[in-house]
Amino acid sequence: MGRLVLKSLFGELVPTPVKPGSVMPEFAATAVLESTDTRVTDDGRMLDRHQQDLFVNGSPAAAMRAHLAGTKHVPEVRTITLLDPTRLWAPGVVKALSDATGQPVERLHLREQSTLRILATLERTIVPRRGDATLKIYHADLRVAEGENLAIPFVLMERSQMAAVIVGPMVLEEVEAMLQALRTAVREPSWNCDTLLFLLPPNALWIAGKIASIGWPTSLHVEVLDEPLTGTSSVWNALLAAWDRLQGSGDQSADPAAVDARNVARHLRMVMMTDGVLGVALADANDGDLLAGESRSNAVDLARASAALAPVLRAHRLAHDAMGLPGTLEEFTVAAGTSYHLVRPLVRRPNQFLFARLERSHANLALLKFKLAEAERNLG
Repeated sequence: MGRLVLKSLFGELVPTPVKPGSVMPEFAATAVLESTDTRVTDDGRMLDRHQQDLFVNGSPAAAMRAHLAGTKHVPEVRTITLLDPTRLWAPGVVKALSDATGQPVERLHLREQSTLRILATLERTIVPRRGDATLKIYHADLRVAEGENLAIPFVLMERSQMAAVIVGPMVLEEVEAMLQALRTAVREPSWNCDTLLFLLPPNALWIAGKIASIGWPTSLHVEVLDEPLTGTSSVWNALLAAWDRLQGSGDQSADPAAVDARNVARHLRMVMMTDGVLGVALADANDGDLLAGESRSNAVDLARASAALAPVLRAHRLAHDAMGLPGTLEEFTVAAGTSYHLVRPLVRRPNQFLFARLERSHANLALLKFKLAEAERNLG
């Protein structure tokens, strides 16, 4: 073999000369076989199907990083990687997007050189968007989910602009193992992904609580959504809505006050999207003035609630100090009838507080605590 051209999932690599009889590094690919064929969709359209086989020695994750190291990122293209441990939704989402856009699904099989068995299959499809950046959607399907192979999905996630974790039916031990692996991955020097999105099933209280308990890096934006996932379209719509919402946060204005107002409104809206939230607001802790708010109906009087909660906050702070408790007051709840208010004072804005009015029978309290804490962090 005189020349070996690697067509990477993330772009084009330069031709690499390969001398006969030369020895490749332990972590590197030793051969790439590419085949292209065509399939016909149900409506009669022709789609090219691309498949590659990457034979590796040693660490598959190291082989992937070496394979991707020479790629060039195109500014007009953004990447989203799906992590779906139960394989419930991600394969279907990739296929549905391919069928809808007419773009092929490209697959890269990572094979163990000594046995030729497939360790993982990496899938990608492209979603062109008129007036917006093209999206590349990736998914790593682990065939041998053990040892160093478990790090393969993180190689794709660390290079993406957003990593989406789709949590299907998982037992406690599986969730804890996944979160611990993610906690380690986001602290690696190779991690460059800005946003980590969790898609949880409705009422996944205990999972939201575990996500909230992890000390994520301050540079990483972590968002949690609990929405009914009834099909591939609902999964994709949730992902795309989160992506578009996050991209909108980069808008700039010459007026700093206008920028801050938009930032506050955006984070309040993110809290409002959670099931069971009737209203959410930012208020002045001294006089109880409503600074910003959003509610589902006019029946939710946020101004009246903010005026009533301000003296309650002051009383809780006095009680906190009187009891000699360590740290600062983080949050408290006021319950009454079918609803309650979750109040969170802002550490870096001592004269302000966030609060959310919740429908008692539908609210996911752990998730709301996480979202208010996240909003506080992002408000600065």
